[in-house]
Amino acid sequence: MPVQSRDAVPTPSQSEQAGCLSTIARLIWIMVGNFALVVILGLIILRKSFSYLDAIFWAVVGVLMFVRYADIKWLKGQGADTQPATMKDWSKYARLLVLIAGGAWAVAHALLLLLRR
Repeated sequence: MPVQSRDAVPTPSQSEQAGCLSTIARLIWIMVGNFALVVILGLIILRKSFSYLDAIFWAVVGVLMFVRYADIKWLKGQGADTQPATMKDWSKYARLLVLIAGGAWAVAHALLLLLRR
């Protein structure tokens, strides 16, 4: 049996690392990403026209879908009911995200068009 030195620091197990990364991923796709979308949408409205902000908005949507995918596929992410999430959950999340983000983006640009008249 090998003798461990007193200075040796035990390394965290792979499941503990995945848990921490999963928590970070969960914070990103639940809070940080949605906050970023709202802020970017506000900046789009302030700019009053199509711009690079629209591309950034849709890039954030894509990043959120990827983070959720990675959370489920590699980090053993959980659903809202604290059960392990499945790819069906990802599909539902992706559809809902695109629907809500796309609707908000379209309404913002429609309002801008109406206000220009």
